[in-house]
Amino acid sequence: MIRINLLPARAEKKKESTRLQLMIAGGVTVIVLLVSFAVYLYEMSEASSQSSKITSAKAELEVLKGKIGELSKIEQQKKVVEEKLNIIKSLEAAKTGPVDLFKLIGDAMPERAWLKSLKDDGKTVSLTGFAVNQEVMSDLMKNLQRHKGFSSVDLIIAQVISEGETRSEVVSFDLKLNRVAAGEKSKDKGGLPPSKEKK
Repeated sequence: MIRINLLPARAEKKKESTRLQLMIAGGVTVIVLLVSFAVYLYEMSEASSQSSKITSAKAELEVLKGKIGELSKIEQQKKVVEEKLNIIKSLEAAKTGPVDLFKLIGDAMPERAWLKSLKDDGKTVSLTGFAVNQEVMSDLMKNLQRHKGFSSVDLIIAQVISEGETRSEVVSFDLKLNRVAAGEKSKDKGGLPPSKEKK
C-alpha cells in the first residue's frame, strides 16, 4: 500500500489562504485609510470655507454697525434741524403779526392824522395819536371798523389841544381796538386775523 503525505500540500494551501486574507485585509485597510483621508480633506475644506464665510460675515456686520451708527447720527441731526426750522417758523409767524397790524393801521390812517404810540397785548390794540380835527379822527375810526379783525373800535378820549411849536389846535385821541376772539368768525376776509396771545 502506497502512502502519500498530504501535509505539505495542505500547509501550502493554508499559507496561500492566509496570504490572500492578509492581502484582502491590507487592501481593505488601504481603502479605509484613503476614504478616511478623503473625508478628512473634505471636512477640512468645508471648515476652511465656513471659517472664511464667518470672517466675511463679521466684516459685513462691522460695516453695518458703522452704517447704523451713521444713520443714528443722521437721525439726531435731522431732529436738531427740524427743531431749528420750527423755531424759525414760529419766529417768522411772530414777526408777520406786527407787520400785518402796522399795514392795517397804516392803510386806515387818513392823510391828516398820525400816531404817537401803539400797544398790542394780544387781545386789544391801544392807539394814541393826533388828527387835525374831529372829522379826520372819525374817518380813522370808520376805516378801522371796516376791518373785521376787530370786534369793536372804542374811543377812550378825544380832546382838542394846542400843538407845541405851531400853536395850532389838533385833536388828541386814544382808541382801543378789541380783537376778534379766537373762534369768532370775521365777516371781512381782508380783515386782520385774531392775534395769538403770548404766554
